[in-house]
Amino acid sequence: MAESQMDMSRGRMVVRCLSPGCVHVALMDARTLFGPARDWPTAGTSQRFRCVCGGRESRISYAGESAPVEAQPKADAIHLWG
Repeated sequence: MAESQMDMSRGRMVVRCLSPGCVHVALMDARTLFGPARDWPTAGTSQRFRCVCGGRESRISYAGESAPVEAQPKADAIHLWG
């Protein structure tokens, strides 16, 4: 699959905090943050992000261009963490 087709099929990156009791989620445009699809984080569990609650464990998934209502985040819900 060509990189441009992969970008379209994967769409937006959804990052959900996995801390007990936390419900924060962030919807991000991976193209803007990471550039080409080959540089995007893989789907699954990650410690690359830090939630506003302080949690460092998150689950990354990819949604199409239109995300479901429950995935609509607050603009500043999760920050990049190195």
